[in-house]
Order: sequence, then C-alpha cells, then structure tokens
Amino acid sequence: MANISKLFKSAGIYFLGNVMTRLISFFLLPLYTKYIAADDLGFFDVSTSYLNVLIPVICLEIWSGIMRFIFDFDNFEDKYKVIFNGMVIFSISVAIYSLLFFILGIVTNIQSIMLIFIYGFFLMLQNLYTYLARGLNFNQAFAVSGIINSLVNSISNIIMILVFGMKLNSLYISMILGLFVQVVILESKVKIVHNISLNLFDKNLVYSMVRFSLPLCLNSACFWFLSSYNKIGISNTLGLEANGIYTVAGKFTMMIAIVANCFSLAWQEMVYSLGNEKNNKGKLYSSASNYCITSLLLGTLLVIPIIHIIFPFFVDEAYSIAYPLIPLYMFATAISTFSSFLGNIFGAEKKTEVIFYSTIIAAIVNVSLFHFLVNYIGIEAANVGLTVGYSINIIIRLSILKKDFLIKIDYSKIIFVLLLNIPVIYIYLTQSTIINMLAFIVVSLVSIVMYRRIIVKILISIKCKLTH
Repeated sequence: MANISKLFKSAGIYFLGNVMTRLISFFLLPLYTKYIAADDLGFFDVSTSYLNVLIPVICLEIWSGIMRFIFDFDNFEDKYKVIFNGMVIFSISVAIYSLLFFILGIVTNIQSIMLIFIYGFFLMLQNLYTYLARGLNFNQAFAVSGIINSLVNSISNIIMILVFGMKLNSLYISMILGLFVQVVILESKVKIVHNISLNLFDKNLVYSMVRFSLPLCLNSACFWFLSSYNKIGISNTLGLEANGIYTVAGKFTMMIAIVANCFSLAWQEMVYSLGNEKNNKGKLYSSASNYCITSLLLGTLLVIPIIHIIFPFFVDEAYSIAYPLIPLYMFATAISTFSSFLGNIFGAEKKTEVIFYSTIIAAIVNVSLFHFLVNYIGIEAANVGLTVGYSINIIIRLSILKKDFLIKIDYSKIIFVLLLNIPVIYIYLTQSTIINMLAFIVVSLVSIVMYRRIIVKILISIKCKLTH
C-alpha cells in the first residue's frame, strides 16, 4: 500500500507539471476552430505526427535509457556518467536530424519546414531534460517548468492570432517559445553543462544503453503506426479537412490523457527505481494494474457526459461533425494508457523486446483495420483500429506478465465497467443535457462504491493531519 500511496503522490506532482500543458490546446479550441481553417489545423497535426515517430527513432529514445540506468546508481557522479554517455548518443542523433531536414529542404517544398525543424529540435531537448529532471528527482522543477511552458505557449499564441492575425505559423512559434523556456529552466536545475566531462566517456556503458534503447526506438516507430498513423491515413484518404475534424475530436480526449499520463509517468519512475529488486513485484504489479485499468475506464465514463454539455461552447459549428467521434476515441485513449502502463513494467525489467513485438502486432492490426473500414465508416475507422489494436497489445502483455510475475487481474470489475459504456454512450449520442447529467451522477456513485475503501483511507489520513 505504501508503494500505491507513493504512486498517487508522484502522480499529483506530475499532474501540476502536465495539466496546463495538456489543457492549453483544449481551452484554446474555441480560438483555433474560429480563426484557423480545418485544413491548416489538419496540416499542423500531420506534421507533428511525423515528428512523433521521427524524433524517438532518430534519438533511439535515449532519454528512457538514461532514466532507467540512472536508477542503477546511488552516487551523484555515476548518475552524471550515465547522462554524459547518453548525451553522446543524443548528439549524434541531433546531427542526423539536422542533416535529414537539410536534405528535405532541398528536395521538397514542405510548408513551414524551418519552423517544423526548430519545433522538432526543441521537442528533442524537452524530452531529454524532462526525463533527466525526473531521473534526478527534480520533480518540482519538472512541474514548475511545465506550467511556465504552458503560460508562454498560450499567451504568445493568443497574441499572434488575435493581434498579428497569424494562422498556421502561430501554432509552431508558440510551441517553440514554450519549449525553449522550459529547457532553460530545467538546465538551471539539472546543470548538464556544468557536470559533464570527456573523462566520463565509457564505451561499454554506451553499448549497454544502446542495447536497452534500440527496442524502444523500434517500438516508437511501431507505436506511431498504432497511435498516429491513422491521422496520416485520414489525410491521404479523406483529406486534410477530415483530419482537422479528427484533431478536434482528439482534443477532448485530453481530459482523460492529462490524468492518465501523470499516473503513467509516476508509475514509470516507480518501477524503474524498483527495477533491480526481486521481492513482492507480482503483488505490486497486480494491485497497480487493477487500479489503473478500472480508474481509466470509470474516468472515461465520467467525462463523456461532461463533453455533451460543454461541446457547443468549445467548438465552432463548422467542426460539429467531430461530436460522435469522441466516445470511442476516448476509450481508445484510456486503453492506450493502460498499454503504456504495462509497457513500463517491461522497461523496468529491461525486457524491452516484449514492448517491441507486442506493439508491432497491434500496429499491424490497427493499420489493416483502418484501411479495411475507412471506405465504409469514414473517420470512425481510425477509432476502431486504435481500440482493437490496443486491446490486442494489452492481451499480449498481460499474458506474459501473468506467466513471469503471476499477476492477478480482477476481470469481474473490468467487465462491469465495460458494460456501463453501452448506456452512457447511447445517452451521450441521443439524449438531452439533463439525462447526461443524470448519467454522470450514476457513474459517480458507482465510482464511489467501487473505491469506497480508498476514499475512507484518504479521508482518515486528511483528518489525522488536520488534528495534528
């Protein structure tokens, strides 16, 4: 129970760091849908989708390797030895990334290519520095830098759109400014520049980190086909405008992704720190996995009625076709988070090959289903592909974890919550605001009953702290 309490505490810190970053694009949705055309929004989403696969592959997702190996050492100098050797790999990756964009600039005519390049570069730096901050236990700096990033991003975006009349380019520039400020803040805390030296170079450590990170890099490529390929598929088959609609639908999944991502980050930190321990892992993995999946599914059911109420206030009428796409998209987002949750266990055990092949199977399923269904059900084919793909991914990972750690999943609760999706989604699609509010109340009561023991313990803990 102590580990679960630690998980929730760490998740709270990450929530502070991530909540504004994630929420910013959601609360700017009225601005985007009013002033930016659907095809421009679609292009921005497609370009960032390509970066999401390109950057982890080129960088070998070395930030995950650095963080995992940092937890193998207690000595401060040894930790920075890991960082330096990870930076060697990272520097080579930046050179390859720059060369690639130089070639693209010569042979293609991609819109806003320089801004895309700069945004991608700072995205690489942000990934590196945020993982370093977490690995070195600078979680408060992580949280504060995330908040400031969001403020800079939002304020600059609003000014560029409303004052200077900028459209597409404002999206890139505001993101770049926010990332730049965050990296500067984290460097002032992490102090990479002041703590690395050529004397720290260790080719054996470089080899070990590459060996750990390579499957994660390949997994990122496969994960892109599982999580982001559908956006490209929609653009190519249905057009950029359709992808703009899908992008707007995806903004509402942020409500689930914000909290879910915080727990995922906290879980990754916890299991990485426990990676070399041998005792009670099965019990911890079982308990955390059950809490994770039921919380994600219940959270999704709580949010769906809220979206019914707020959708008209956040989305311009031109994007109203996104409304029916949201429930299944949210469900896919929830189970994708659980998939990552399980993947972090294999990362902690340094069994990254399991992450790779479970993802590639799921990616094949997703892409195949999308292309098979897109001509029949349109944009919704993306959500169907995601849902089935992630479900298969979870089944594979759970079957291996059951064998290796004897984890136990409470399927009765999961099936019960899954069945609740049917009436909640039906009400969302067909009923009035009042009926949706009633659905929210019912799901809230169900959640309280299911988590009554945890709620009681939290209340007792708060009471004890107040009395003392």
